[in-house]
Amino acid sequence: MKFKLPKKSMHKGPNFIREVFERGAGIPGFISFGIGNPASEAIPVKEIQKAFDEIVHTNPIEILQYGPMQGDAHLAELTRQRLINVRHMPAEGQSILISIGAGQDLGLVPRTICEDGDEVYMDAYTFTSGINAVRNCGAVPVGIAMDEKGMIPEALEKAAKSGKGKYVYLIPNFQNPTGITMPLERRRAIYDIARTYDLLIYEDDPYGEIRFTDEVVPTFKSMDEDNRVIYAGSYSKTVSAGLRVGFLYGPEEIIGAIQMVKNNCDGQMPLVTQRVVAHLLDTIDYDEQIKKVARVYKEKCDLMLDTFKKYGSSKVCFTTPTGGMFVWMTMPDGVDCDVFFETCMEYKVGIVKGAAFAADGIPAGQSFRLSFTFPSKEQIVEGMKIVGALTKEVCGD
Repeated sequence: MKFKLPKKSMHKGPNFIREVFERGAGIPGFISFGIGNPASEAIPVKEIQKAFDEIVHTNPIEILQYGPMQGDAHLAELTRQRLINVRHMPAEGQSILISIGAGQDLGLVPRTICEDGDEVYMDAYTFTSGINAVRNCGAVPVGIAMDEKGMIPEALEKAAKSGKGKYVYLIPNFQNPTGITMPLERRRAIYDIARTYDLLIYEDDPYGEIRFTDEVVPTFKSMDEDNRVIYAGSYSKTVSAGLRVGFLYGPEEIIGAIQMVKNNCDGQMPLVTQRVVAHLLDTIDYDEQIKKVARVYKEKCDLMLDTFKKYGSSKVCFTTPTGGMFVWMTMPDGVDCDVFFETCMEYKVGIVKGAAFAADGIPAGQSFRLSFTFPSKEQIVEGMKIVGALTKEVCGD
């Protein structure tokens, strides 16, 4: 049999994150800074166990059947009220969709909005699945130049002049992979460009409330005067990744269209996990749970950066995130990052090459993403001593 898959199904970049995981899995004592899993100690295990027990015994037949296509109504309303009252998002003209984590939304949005050849503008280095989801629907993920504040407005406007753009994909808070948070004035400039060229903004914000400081930068959705922002959030990073519960919030017409695509392609998500999350929101102090996660992550982030500062080369640069899960390590020009990656692997430490996050038209670069959330503190110290010593070998003191 001869069969040729379409280009959109085959056009994927190399999966360096999976490479770190798969190669490290067979190495005893391997320390991975590559996996973006939440910290196990930040998961409210006992509360989740109680929630499952309550949900399963209250109405087992209901949760063991298919649930509503649009998701659990109580969870949707709890989420909607938090977005309006705590995150200060608009209420009128908005709809909410419950999804299988925020990851499902990455595929749903371009499938619904884009046609072959459409352009989606995104940070030069951004979440791998966000890039591939656009490629897989036949659209083009156009990388836009960044600086220390995130996407550069002038570069976005230059790209938007093609007239082929559909939306701007952004992770404005504690960006994956760089850890950068986009300041308010930059967000306003990006929004104005979207308005000028009639672009939607897809605001992906799974880490947005996991802050290490008291500073809160308003979301794009909270200042959405034209109703052009689709906001994605998740309970994976604040409660449990394994429950796989996320959501989209945005213009009624667009969310309705995305819901129809979801119904036709993906069907319902498990009702039991939605009910568990809703039960948690009803019974625990969710704000305190978020603060607990932030405390754990800040301690680990500080430990990672402080250990490298003590043992690593001064010629290597790190971002200093004010929340989230990642730091971005940039090597001096001239360092062969492929060789450095392999050397780290030989010393049983996994880091992810920046090429994993490069959108179309963007070079591999000189950077690596490191996640500080999942490893233990002992592993962070041990691993960063190794990474630091290796940077001194190739870069000098």
